Order: sequence, then C-alpha cells, then structure tokens
Amino acid sequence: MTTLSPSTSLFRKHIALPQQHGSWALWLGPYVIGIGVGGAFKIELIWLTLASLGGFLLLQPLTTLIKVFAGRKPQTDLAPSIFWSILYSLLALITLTQLLITNYYFLYLALAALPVLVWQLILIARREERGQMGIELVGSGVLALAAPAAYWIAKDGMNLTGWLLWILCWIQSAGAIVYIYLRLEHRRLTEMPNGQDRFNMAKRALLYNTFNVVAVIALATFSFIPPLVVIPFIVMLLEVIYGALIKPGIGAKPVLIGVRQVVITVIFVALMILTYR
Repeated sequence: MTTLSPSTSLFRKHIALPQQHGSWALWLGPYVIGIGVGGAFKIELIWLTLASLGGFLLLQPLTTLIKVFAGRKPQTDLAPSIFWSILYSLLALITLTQLLITNYYFLYLALAALPVLVWQLILIARREERGQMGIELVGSGVLALAAPAAYWIAKDGMNLTGWLLWILCWIQSAGAIVYIYLRLEHRRLTEMPNGQDRFNMAKRALLYNTFNVVAVIALATFSFIPPLVVIPFIVMLLEVIYGALIKPGIGAKPVLIGVRQVVITVIFVALMILTYR
C-alpha cells in the first residue's frame, strides 16, 4: 500500500479550493463592482480582500470535514480538512480584526454570514444539501455583501449607495442561479421541447429576471440609482430569453454552462461599473 506523505495528504485541491466554479463569480462579481463603483484604492482593500477570501474559501474544507464526521468521506480527508479550515479561519479572523480597528461596521457584515453558514452545514450533515436552491439564493446574498464592503472602504463609511449595490448584486445573483438551474435541467433533455414546454420550464427564471428589470427601473425612477443601470439587467433578461426559449442547451456539458455564465457575469460587472459611473 502506498502511503501519502504529510505534505501530499494536506494539499488536496478538492478540499482546499471550492469545486463549484460559479461560486467564484458570485463572490468576485459583487466585490469588483464595489471597487469599480467606489473608484478609489485604499490599503484597507487588501485586508478586505484577505478577510472575504478566507471566509469564502472556508466553506469547502468545512463541508468536507462535516462529511467525514457524517461518514460520507474517508478518514484520510480528516487531517487536510482540519488544516485548511484552521488556516482559512485564521486568515479571515486576523484580517477582519485589522479592518475592525477603523471600520466597526464590518462586524455586522461578518455576523450576517454566520446563520447561512450554520444552515448549510446542518443540511450537509443531514445529506440534504443537493438541489437546495433556496440556500444558494440566500448564500448569494451573503456573497453580495462584498459589494457594499468594498464601496464603503472607498467612501470612508457606510452610506445608502452601498446598500443599494448589495441589493442590485443580490437580485442579479439570484436571477443567475435560477437560470443556471434551468440550464442544468436543459442538459438532461434529449430533444428540443415544444414552445409551451420551454416556457413552462423557464417561467421561474423569466420571472426572476423580469422582476429585476422592473425593480431597477423603479429605483431609477425615484433617483436612487443612475437610470443607465437598467442596461446590464436588460442584458441579463435577454440572455435568459435566448437561453431558455430560443436556444436551450440540450445536452450541454456542465463546464460549458459554467464558462458561459462566467462570461455573462464579466459582461454584467463591466456594464454595472460603466453605467454607475
């Protein structure tokens, strides 16, 4: 039997890094928007980057650790799960402490993430995490907190614009998640459904993204946000209409679905920054 060295056993990609590539976009998208709209680089952004990165990465080894205790993963995953959980926890705590010295409100943002983390770990322990769209929608709201956090650093304090950026990033992420679930449903099909069936499958994704456009128009009408901010949300709705009704990805590979969503997210982030500024 081949025995792994301690270094080899600890550095395992599937434990150290998130395996869902879309989750990177859900975190990085709002973060880049916050920085781009804020339009100023400050040293605190380095601490924020490390703190939010530590919190983001922590979920993967914690998930593996829970699965080991639940008997869903082998005992050989125990040591690396503990190692990476401690490492990411220390990274998040040390850098968050540095932020709190001058920005007390980051404590509220950090505390907002805890109930979602506990909820997700409970589902994992119960083997109920798969297909839980609800927790993914809530979790995207936690990741979207990166937008106001980055923006407030640029503007030296909390303000309404930061909260609005959080709402905008959250509803966009929610619409994207529902759309991804639809695309994954399409890939399991073997033939193109008729028009009515395509519409029935797409109703939820269309509803979410149509609501987003209407909500953004309402916010712009009352001058809470710049009017042009509706453009990236219209682009998202058009993508859903195209991918849901015109050309569903029948039999598409998951990696292609993920790459397409990353490209769409990049376009959305760029348009958000341009239209806001």
